[in-house]
Amino acid sequence: MPFLFLVLLSTTSLSAQQVFKYSADLTAITNDRLTVTMQVPPLKQATVEFSFPKMIPGTYRIADYGKFVGDVRAFDKSGKALPVKKTGSNTWKISNATSLSKITYTVEDIFDTEVKHNIYPMAATNFEPGNISLHTPGIFGFIEGYNQSAYEISMTKPASMYGATSMQPVSYSSTHETYRAANLNELYESPVMYTVPDTTSVTVGNAQVLVSVYSPGKLVRSKQIAEWMHDLLEAARQYLGGRLPTDKYAFLFYFKDLSAKHSFPENLMGALEHPASSYYYLPDIPAEEMKSSIIDIASHEFFHIVTPLTIASREVKQFNYTQPKMSQHLWLYEGSTEYTAHHVQVKYGLKTVNQFLEELSSKITVSRRMYDDKLPFTELSRHATDRHRAQYGNVYQKGALIAACLDLLLLDLSGGTYGFRNLTYDLGIRYGKDRFFEDDQLFDEIAALTWP
Repeated sequence: MPFLFLVLLSTTSLSAQQVFKYSADLTAITNDRLTVTMQVPPLKQATVEFSFPKMIPGTYRIADYGKFVGDVRAFDKSGKALPVKKTGSNTWKISNATSLSKITYTVEDIFDTEVKHNIYPMAATNFEPGNISLHTPGIFGFIEGYNQSAYEISMTKPASMYGATSMQPVSYSSTHETYRAANLNELYESPVMYTVPDTTSVTVGNAQVLVSVYSPGKLVRSKQIAEWMHDLLEAARQYLGGRLPTDKYAFLFYFKDLSAKHSFPENLMGALEHPASSYYYLPDIPAEEMKSSIIDIASHEFFHIVTPLTIASREVKQFNYTQPKMSQHLWLYEGSTEYTAHHVQVKYGLKTVNQFLEELSSKITVSRRMYDDKLPFTELSRHATDRHRAQYGNVYQKGALIAACLDLLLLDLSGGTYGFRNLTYDLGIRYGKDRFFEDDQLFDEIAALTWP
């Protein structure tokens, strides 16, 4: 499922100490619209662009979050309005920006919108009485060129609701909380889900893991899922060499009332992952009926910490929101993650060998029957958002099989001593979270680490 990274534009002339401060009152949502205020530090440009993302990497579809943003206004310190002109679906040009002090705007609830869109529910905004889901790319706009500045969000909230997130609050009370992000990338990969609390926290190795559940029918409880996640993450810890790659992780589960009408296709369910959290949109049915599916999905989302949140190309780690360019390595980002999600479970006894092999067998059948088996995967990847969009689902089928075959090949060449898990470990050491590979050089890099 989707992964998330943000463009890191050149900001060498800008101070990293600048802080953009957002504020919003969640108790004052009117007609499914939230009003947001953005306090802007001093800027040197005469004209700036205020923007929302055109696309989130990993979703492989155009989002155009700006379609849900309205009444954008800009003011100087004295409260005088500055010229604002809408220049595209997601951009507004603000003149006299050296005097800019704050921007105000409204954001519409995407769960309940009548506007046609392609946004996944696990990346959408939701404002309903029992649940307020803030997917930050759809809530907080940014000024182009200031991605490396610090960002702060201050939320006034209902006293009855708890905000579940992987972020640590700078300040907190029953009705107000403030979070700080080191840069826009960190803010955009930190969703917050407010609901009447049903949360459970467990410790797995070095990590504190939070499970937050919204189940309108009370059919799923956080304690149940936390027990499942504990076993999965313990297996993941061993699989990754004894330590989880984050000290705090949040599983945010939204279970949909099947009678509720949302703006998404009825059968669209899934999850969106981030470096320290993941958000799930699933049907509100008895938990035991979904146990296997929840564990499989959660395993997949969690292992995105390795690919692409650690190992990825320039196109991913320096993703351009306004003119996105696709990488050719979906086999790695989604395919290998899907394979690893199942492999970890069979390796540590959460699945039987037969269940694992049946899963791979099913992927062979589905990939051949439902997709173009002759389409090169690099070509599919480069055009997953346009001409090969209908083939995207094959990343979870043939993409996983590519990783399985590479695992078998490496194990065969090494006499069983070096497999795909070893390869991703070595690639992770080489690149880490702050470096990227060049898209057309990955295969040579793999050959250099293993066998030509």
